[in-house]
Amino acid sequence: MDGRDHRVAVGLIACLLAAAPAAAQDEVAPPDGSTVLFREGVAHLREGRHAQAVEAFRGSYRLVPRVTTMCNLALAYDGWGAEHRDSALRAYRTCAAEDESGRFRAHALDRVTAIERELALEGGRELPPEEPREDPRTDGSAEIAPPPRTSPDHALLFAGLGVAGGAAIALGAGIGLALDAQARADALDAAAPDGRIARGSPEARQLDDARALADGATAAYVIAGVLAAASAALVIADVVVTSGDAAPVALRVTPLGVSGAF
Repeated sequence: MDGRDHRVAVGLIACLLAAAPAAAQDEVAPPDGSTVLFREGVAHLREGRHAQAVEAFRGSYRLVPRVTTMCNLALAYDGWGAEHRDSALRAYRTCAAEDESGRFRAHALDRVTAIERELALEGGRELPPEEPREDPRTDGSAEIAPPPRTSPDHALLFAGLGVAGGAAIALGAGIGLALDAQARADALDAAAPDGRIARGSPEARQLDDARALADGATAAYVIAGVLAAASAALVIADVVVTSGDAAPVALRVTPLGVSGAF
């Protein structure tokens, strides 16, 4: 007995032992057709009648698809001869896939590997020719579909809205400073109707504070204007970039505002 026959025999013993509990149950209840065919397959397999074993196991599996039956069918194909190795390979794969208990999976996978190696080492086996496929573009009736359009990225728009918020804050700050400066100036007019303020007096310090507030308001207005211009440029850039015919956009923030090339 060579190594291959030994492996087949080991697998046969494992499957036959697995079938023993089913046979014990059948002594209590009358066996159904699937069980009868299974027993016939086992008897044929023990006597080396592989063709008859294959027919019996196939009939049994059609009636009741038991994993034990499929594993014994693989053994029958495997021992039948080299010309039935393809069928044995398929049966072993099914056996390994359906064996939830894992009792027969290791042997089935070992035989799958061995049979595939034997088939790979054989020469002269030709694969069936692949049927030619027509190219739908050969007659010019079909065109390559364009790539799907992706959702536009409105990062520039969101950035513009954020900058606009900063411009609004700066504008509000400037208005507040201007109103405070005006209030201080009105108080000085009431305290000194003739417009004469002595140097170093509290009115002089109040006048300096009013001027500082006015300068701060002016600076806030300038900042708000620059931010507003930058916000508008970003919004326009977003419209251009996300349009179908987008052109390169270059933006540059300068002390005098925002310059760009569209």
